[in-house]
Amino acid sequence: MLLSQRRSRHIQKQTINYGLFLPIFLMLLLSIWLQYWVATYEDYSAVNQAIKQMAFVLIGLACMFSLKFINKKIIWKLVPWLYLFSLLLMLSLYFFYDATMYDLTNTKRWIDIAGIKFQPSELAKIAYILFISKELIKYDMRTKEKTVKTDLHLIKRLIILSLPLYALMFMQKDFGTSLVFVCVLGALLIAVGIDWKILATLASILAVVGGILIVLVFTEFGNDILASLHFKQYQLNRVKAWRDPFSYADGIAYQQVQGLVAMGSGGLLGKGASGVQVYVPVRESDMIFTFVGEAYGFVGASLVIILYFYLFFQIFYAGLKSNSKFNLYICVGIVFMLVFQTFENIGASIGLLPLTGIPLPFLSQGGTSLVAILIALGLIFEMDVYD
Repeated sequence: MLLSQRRSRHIQKQTINYGLFLPIFLMLLLSIWLQYWVATYEDYSAVNQAIKQMAFVLIGLACMFSLKFINKKIIWKLVPWLYLFSLLLMLSLYFFYDATMYDLTNTKRWIDIAGIKFQPSELAKIAYILFISKELIKYDMRTKEKTVKTDLHLIKRLIILSLPLYALMFMQKDFGTSLVFVCVLGALLIAVGIDWKILATLASILAVVGGILIVLVFTEFGNDILASLHFKQYQLNRVKAWRDPFSYADGIAYQQVQGLVAMGSGGLLGKGASGVQVYVPVRESDMIFTFVGEAYGFVGASLVIILYFYLFFQIFYAGLKSNSKFNLYICVGIVFMLVFQTFENIGASIGLLPLTGIPLPFLSQGGTSLVAILIALGLIFEMDVYD
């Protein structure tokens, strides 16, 4: 009887959350399909690109399912070291950066060690979510009664612990990814139940900062101030291109305008993957959604967005089902990481937001991003679906 119970628990523990796996599986198939067809319009082999994407998918899936067999207690103990390791990886960019990407972008965001290239910031997102989640659990455990004072102390501590990461991101001039970290931190502070007075104050500060940014972005005087603050020309160009794309259609806004033309030309049902006609720079990565819009139209683009929403729901639902606050915080962090990246990328593709270089989860070209996302989702698969 006892052996039967143990065997039953073991079977339950190994059960796959199929509700979560379904949207992931569909996204991975779509990523291979899109990368193949995008490559047919570029100067490199479509078959090779599809095989390369499949390789990243297999590596990511192997990592994702491997995490299911690692006890969360082990991960809990490793969290501080994972965060420290991610900081060291970010710091190593100043010694082992990819020279080719530096020549193209004038930024040091890719590590090149013995021909292996990856972006440490993608792995840092996972470490940061785990680290902040653990800090929130420690706060819950040691705080008998939460007050404004205890909440302020928590925020102060989290800001101090996050400073090294934000400093490294600032030095790498990666504003887009920095916003992902800020979004994750904000979402987790709401999840832990920070006093509404503090949240209202923070929201007011953000509103003021947002107003100042609007003035800086939409006025020539503001652009001069941004330039004096050492914002790079390509960053200012992105702002100008977003503000008035058709005035710069033949120059700095060429990518945005072509993206809008591609989206509009897709109509209701699209032209099909083999009928794409509008050239959009970097459509395999930053502008992959414009290919979806042109090839499959409004209906296809809407279905992709619905699939993302279903994935977000399944991640959040997995956290709610779990009997662990640590699991819940991890799910909240991962959901908002993916939500921010998805809506920023799609928003930039349709002209609602400026381009920041943030990839579209699953679909954009980039092995590090795909593998990192699957590792993050592996943390959710590790959760017992019977909790």
